[in-house]
Amino acid sequence: MKIAIVAGEHSGDILGAGLMTALAKRYPDAQFYGIGGPKMLAEGFNSLYPMHQLSVFGLFEVLKHLPGLLKIRKQLTETLLQDLPDVFIGIDAPDFNLKLERDLHQKGIKTVHYVSPTVWAWRPKRIKKLEGALNALLCIFPFEETYFKDKSVPAFFIGHPLADKLNKIDTTINARKQFGFSDSDTVLTLMPGSRMGEINRHAAIFIEAARLCQKQLHNLKILVPMPDEATKDCFETVLKDCVNLERIQIQHIAAENMILASDIVLAASGTATLEIMLLKKPMVVAYKLSALTAWVIRTFSLLKVPFVSMPNLIAGKQLVPEFLQEEATAKNLSEQIIKLLSEPEKTKAMLNSFDVLNKQLTCDADMQAAEIVSKVIEDTIEAR
Repeated sequence: MKIAIVAGEHSGDILGAGLMTALAKRYPDAQFYGIGGPKMLAEGFNSLYPMHQLSVFGLFEVLKHLPGLLKIRKQLTETLLQDLPDVFIGIDAPDFNLKLERDLHQKGIKTVHYVSPTVWAWRPKRIKKLEGALNALLCIFPFEETYFKDKSVPAFFIGHPLADKLNKIDTTINARKQFGFSDSDTVLTLMPGSRMGEINRHAAIFIEAARLCQKQLHNLKILVPMPDEATKDCFETVLKDCVNLERIQIQHIAAENMILASDIVLAASGTATLEIMLLKKPMVVAYKLSALTAWVIRTFSLLKVPFVSMPNLIAGKQLVPEFLQEEATAKNLSEQIIKLLSEPEKTKAMLNSFDVLNKQLTCDADMQAAEIVSKVIEDTIEAR
């Protein structure tokens, strides 16, 4: 059994590792190869290219790396067409994977895409890239399966693996002890993003917001989890150029420990907001695109949803405050953080809403995904 997978970034690496573990129980002799990260490599994955070469975000940021990305995709397509895997699974990274999936599907290779492209949010015409190119689309949010019901896309809601993992964790007290905090300390965790570009755009604003909060809360401690040493170094470089921020710990560490130790989190929009929601911590969300990317999205009305953070998207209404582009200022963010910390009833209502959403997403996603992939491999997938 040969199972080819392409994961484009840190969150995809997590999904890929969980799926590999579940598939290995069904196919213990399976070979897994393609493009993946450290968590997939730890499960025995053979990565033909470094995953970080695919981790590019933003319309114009991608253009700079486009020749290299196209070369990798061309070479990988040729390799897979020669090797003929039993199934190809593209995990997220739609700009890279959707064309690859179509080319492979047209040559008779079974294809699965894991994580629905956000066609319901922006660039809806991309749905044409899905039609006739997939044997299955694995959706991690319930509203996505509903969206595709009247489309020619075989979509299946499987739940979210993070919900399965994080809903089992309830160690806030132990987490605070890990970082040396007392009950009287107030803890703010900063999560400016997992990509270099995100850190470059957000770090200085988040640091200044934290400084403004410390001026009002003298017992405020700051935590900053970083996904790897490179992003940690990047954040620390920005910190050196900013005004002094006291009582701060920056670590290359699993983010959930610092989230659990927090009273509130300031996060860049993305998978982090889902993680914070699942760990039931209040949050303030911000995001800044490059000026050129933002101009294109606004000029051509590419964004089709009123929210960008996962809690708000899943709920279909605003549960957490969002500050985007020009509104993402240190002053706005710090004021909202202080407001939430001083209004426990509002915070409680937010967390109660999180609890409802968490239950919707907890479905043993790794096993659900493996079940659908195995049906694709064995030609028993139900028609949609």
